[in-house]
Amino acid sequence: MSHSLIHQTDKQPKMGWNEKQAKKAEFALNKAMDNPDDIDFEGNAASDTRGAAMGEGDEELYEKKMSKEEKKAFKKTQRDTKKMTRKLSSKKLAKLEEEKKEEEQNAAIAALAIAEGPQLSMRDRKREEALENLSNDNINVIYESRKEKLADTTKDINVGGVTVNFHGKPLIEETEIVINYGNRYGFIGPNGSGKSTIMKAIAARAIPIPDNIDIYFLDGEYEAGNKTAISAVFEVQDEVNDLESQANILNEAIGSCGDDEAQMVAIQGKLEVVYEKLDALDVDTAEARASQILHGLGFTTKMQQQTTKEFSGGWRMRIALARALFLQPEFLLLDEPTNHLDMEAVIWLEEYLAKWDKILFFVCHSQDFMNSVCTNIVRLDPTYKKLRYYSGNYDTYCETRRAQDMVQMRQYETEQREINEIQDFIARFGHGTVKMVRQAQSREKLLAKKLEAGLTDKPEEEKVWDWSFPDAGNLPVPVLAIENLTFAYPGGDPLYHKVDFGIDLQTRVALVGPNGAGKTTLFKLICDELIPTKGAVKRNSHLKISKFTQHFEDKLDLDMTPLDFFKQKLMPKEPLDKIRSLLGRYGCSGSMQSQVMNQLSAGQKARIVFAIISHEKPHLLLLDEPTNPLDMESIDALARCINKFKGGVVMISHDMRLISQCAQEIMICDLKKVTKYRGDILDFKMKTKKDNNKKLAQHQNG
Repeated sequence: MSHSLIHQTDKQPKMGWNEKQAKKAEFALNKAMDNPDDIDFEGNAASDTRGAAMGEGDEELYEKKMSKEEKKAFKKTQRDTKKMTRKLSSKKLAKLEEEKKEEEQNAAIAALAIAEGPQLSMRDRKREEALENLSNDNINVIYESRKEKLADTTKDINVGGVTVNFHGKPLIEETEIVINYGNRYGFIGPNGSGKSTIMKAIAARAIPIPDNIDIYFLDGEYEAGNKTAISAVFEVQDEVNDLESQANILNEAIGSCGDDEAQMVAIQGKLEVVYEKLDALDVDTAEARASQILHGLGFTTKMQQQTTKEFSGGWRMRIALARALFLQPEFLLLDEPTNHLDMEAVIWLEEYLAKWDKILFFVCHSQDFMNSVCTNIVRLDPTYKKLRYYSGNYDTYCETRRAQDMVQMRQYETEQREINEIQDFIARFGHGTVKMVRQAQSREKLLAKKLEAGLTDKPEEEKVWDWSFPDAGNLPVPVLAIENLTFAYPGGDPLYHKVDFGIDLQTRVALVGPNGAGKTTLFKLICDELIPTKGAVKRNSHLKISKFTQHFEDKLDLDMTPLDFFKQKLMPKEPLDKIRSLLGRYGCSGSMQSQVMNQLSAGQKARIVFAIISHEKPHLLLLDEPTNPLDMESIDALARCINKFKGGVVMISHDMRLISQCAQEIMICDLKKVTKYRGDILDFKMKTKKDNNKKLAQHQNG
């Protein structure tokens, strides 16, 4: 039925069916000529083949018989179509060849782009994680972009216009970060000024740092697990794999350089650096080198074979430090590396880092350590939010800064005096005679020029804290006596055996000795927190003892503000003004008093603990590594405070400066005894260096 309808319809038009199709084909070809890119030759051919296989077109052939004219027109159309198709096919082939050539060129360019800035997958992962941590910690970094590209061989860092914000508050503003290869920088600044935050931003590559500089930022202890200490340090398979991957990328890039000699030389230079790093991680000597570093940091051969989960957090921090030193990164950042070390380990690390020939950037508040290690000092100026750079070690910095501040203060005072004189003249004669008015106007222009040119800033004033511990009164001798004391933890070997010594209100003793010898344990025995296995600790019944420990935050409720903590828990009957005054004396003033303590830096919290000790009015101070969280100004304040204190002081410290300023005696805790050292702290340091070198030589020889 459908066929008959079609036949009747087909007979009516004047133009035959084949002529119509020919016209359609011609129209399609003309359109294709206008837009040749739209023709899909392969798709059309496949469609036609599929149609023929399914019997399409047979209906028309059997339904209609063509006339001679229609046949001629149809054949002409077919010939024209074939000619046009051949032309279009040749164009298409030429275009395909051009596209293929372009793709090959793009591939070569991509390979060269990779070679220009080789990216290690592990580095990428760490960087992404570090940047994400910055975002989570509300740390925002802005810097001045440069048009010129960093040279492939650049090993220095020079970025201008750097601003780092923490929770919207600027730590530094529009300052320069300049770090040169081969220098060792000590980074100093007041507690809470943002040193650790700025180091995090640098380590995360939040500013432009050349890709050929690998960064290692030591900001936490090694995880507790089943790896031995030695394997945790020298296992470098991930690093080796990444370096080998980088070498493969560079080798492939060399093959894509063609005749570009400059590009090839640049890539070969990078390849040499990669191979040097692979040589430095030589697996054959890795274990021996790792063992030497661990030994220097206080690990015996037996301890090196213990799993990391068997160590305390302080010892795992040493493992992390050992790994950082073993990897020898181009750019090593350390935040308070001496905090978890005893005197012997600090002296070893000091000598080791003094030979560091790449980039070292570290925060430390030990003057003696920085004098031995630093080639440069970077000071965070919290007043003007700038980084200030000084050549030389810490003592040189102090001399240079004093001289600069004197010159700057004279210039500042001169400018201020001149401005005051000009302003006074303008005020007096600005409305007088015509002559005087003209002179006043002239001086007003002079003042405007001075202000426009910029005035000298007033030098930053050093804060001098007036710390003091009140006199608790006299006590009759003996204040505290340790008699025939032996102590061992349950199931362990004795830490002390038959120890005798006494403490009075004139005592100024520094306890030194290796970690694990029992220095902190001795404090606990003195405070009656532990009971002697044998012997006794006899205390005056009126003796009041205050203790600053390495876990000093345990004295605080970190969910409270300093003001609320003192008012509610320590001084409920005292007026707020008295509490504010006490806190202010220890550097906790203004808005800090109303800030929740878990938002404060370690140094700020430590100062609050010293305010608590002042309130306690002790006869005897026990200080366990009190300088760890403190800045230079606070350490000086503590030293002055100890020297003015009327009671007894026993301190555990690796800070040579504090010991030299305050200690009258040095007692060595080692070999189950507490013995007096005959000499000062500098003598002890020299002796320890010799002993360290001797032990290291013995360790190397097995």
